Amino acid sequence: MRIGIPRGLLYYKYLPTWKTFFDQLDVEVVTSPPTTEEMVRIGCARTIGDVCLPVKVFCGHAYALAGKCDYVFIPATHATQLGVYNCPKFIGLPDVVRALVPECPPILDPDIDINKGDKHLFQTFTNMATGLLGRKYDARNALEKANNIQLEYAQLLKTGLSYPQALERMFPDFGGSDTQSVDKPIATVAVIGHPYLVHDPMVNQRLMHHLKNLGVQVLLAETVEDTALRKAMLKLVEHAYWGYEEEVMGAGAYFLESGIDGIISTVAFTCGPDSMMQAILQRAAKRIGKPMLNLVFDEHTAEGGLITRLEAFTDMVQRTRQPVPKQFEIVFNPPQDEKAIGSLGIPNLGLVAPAFRESAKILNVALLVPPVTRNTISLGTRYSPEFACLPFKAILGTFIECLEMGAETLFMVTSSNACRMGYYAKVYEEILLDMGYKFKFLKHPSSQNGITDILKRVKRFTDNASWWKVIEAYRLGTSKLKALDDLERKMERNRPYFIDHGEAERVFHETIRAIDAARTLGQLRQTVRDNNRRLDSIPRDNSVVPLKVGLVGELFVVMEPYVNLNLEAEIGKLGVEVVRNRSTFFSEYMQMASYLNVLNRDKKNLAKYAYPYMRRDVGGHGMESMAEKVHLAQEGFDGLVHVVPFTCMPETIAQNIMPVTEENLPVLTMVCDEQISQTGILTRLEAFVDLLERRRRANHSYSRIGRMNGSLSGH
Repeated sequence: MRIGIPRGLLYYKYLPTWKTFFDQLDVEVVTSPPTTEEMVRIGCARTIGDVCLPVKVFCGHAYALAGKCDYVFIPATHATQLGVYNCPKFIGLPDVVRALVPECPPILDPDIDINKGDKHLFQTFTNMATGLLGRKYDARNALEKANNIQLEYAQLLKTGLSYPQALERMFPDFGGSDTQSVDKPIATVAVIGHPYLVHDPMVNQRLMHHLKNLGVQVLLAETVEDTALRKAMLKLVEHAYWGYEEEVMGAGAYFLESGIDGIISTVAFTCGPDSMMQAILQRAAKRIGKPMLNLVFDEHTAEGGLITRLEAFTDMVQRTRQPVPKQFEIVFNPPQDEKAIGSLGIPNLGLVAPAFRESAKILNVALLVPPVTRNTISLGTRYSPEFACLPFKAILGTFIECLEMGAETLFMVTSSNACRMGYYAKVYEEILLDMGYKFKFLKHPSSQNGITDILKRVKRFTDNASWWKVIEAYRLGTSKLKALDDLERKMERNRPYFIDHGEAERVFHETIRAIDAARTLGQLRQTVRDNNRRLDSIPRDNSVVPLKVGLVGELFVVMEPYVNLNLEAEIGKLGVEVVRNRSTFFSEYMQMASYLNVLNRDKKNLAKYAYPYMRRDVGGHGMESMAEKVHLAQEGFDGLVHVVPFTCMPETIAQNIMPVTEENLPVLTMVCDEQISQTGILTRLEAFVDLLERRRRANHSYSRIGRMNGSLSGH
């Protein structure tokens, strides 16, 4: 039996573990050859959307193993350190390869998650070994041997060898040197980044070779003790969030203070975690005046352009060389005083402002929730890191507007899974402090999901307001939120039937304003009854049989009408009933009883539909988006609209797997960024609805399809 291991992504970090484990099973290990142009071409041709170059290259390596082994080992690496998260693309990697590279031999895809404990890890590898050998196998000794070899590998790295050099020392057929010392260096530069970027000459356009030719001595993160990297990292962030944060953030912080002449950072285009980490690192380098070059690699990177940038950077570091290293200025916000929050700025998310404005007044809090506008997006884009997703930019722009309006405190919920949202607050704080703003920043981890905990925090935030006021404010706010979400659901169901869409939208927005103005639960109930009657009285054509389309995607771009250019309403005006799943309605997150349990049950149910195309949760709403294609096809829906922020990691995985499902359900993917235009959206929607109508007529399901009168562009 032969097990193939693609020479990409985590290959350089964990090959000793993987190879030793399979050696103990008497299974031969083969690897794909070093990256070639053909591998890059194949990987790029198979993937869609904003997949990073290393994943594309990995697909090329998986293809190269076709016919050369019985199985390919591609673990789903959730976490290799306690309390941190890996990039969603590492988690969904086996599912992506299975979908995009059908030529790949059967995939061994154990879930590696150190957060589940050693017992889970042991059982995972025991099950894999038992399945391979066809008999019950105790993997304890094999794992122990693999762990010892990995420790030897780590010790070898600390002697000054790079990953490829250490691999070549331990396994001559699997390594390959790519760094050499320079006799008389003109500068000493640290090259930081993930090993699959730093040590793959095809991916980084022979970066190490060109630095050597320029006379630059290179220092690497893997040669530094882990404790030193971690200690340096904690000067910039309070704790690690991403797996392998030490090799980027920790290495950058360590080398910035070590007296080297400059830093070269290697980043893959659209890399989610690095887009956040590099933003903090670049600001640290700027504060202490250390030259830092950020090299972004994708399949279009040209070697000539790289050489020019390296030459210019080398000249600069020689001119700005500092004899004595400077120390970091710690820029953490001072400890938060939760007792007096003053005016409070929060991100605008759909209808959150009309839901909670009156609740804030009950608690004597001035709530600032500016609507998302072109200015909001422009501000956020101007100050955001490269490759930041649209939700990040919109929230940053909102925070800036809040602070300009006089907000003393900012508040946001932080996620706790493989999504960049968990890292937003760290980067926002750095950016806003650098811009000179003074503020308190209150963060509520979404993992603290008990209603009692939330109410206790609200009480603290409001200078210990009475429990009566806290509960009154909570009941009014959550009741308004539910009323607003029910209103949206009602509009989704009824838009295809309205004859006068202008009148319907006018009543819809007047109802939102009326709910916003309601000061008590009694007023709210009366408002809902009155405005429901108004909506029900709008003339409609009940003879139409509307198309039915699901709307899925990342939470923010689905819920916020400005960033998706009022997508939901525009689809409805085309005579289509739009259905969103429960997790895209904010009121579902505020259930008084069994907080989040309903959504968790829904997610578990959707996981059954995702399998076998996507076998694990990849963070955010990626798994739900993927599962809904299968689910809605079985429910008889006509199509699916998938809304994706540009560079969103979980949704990119879903986007790549959706086309290979057996369910014949048309999917329209809308990628949202600051460049999206109303004209482009409307044109694509019209074409998509025309496609759905033709399919339905071809199936002879209905004799009449509900459409608005006239063309969409005429409205």
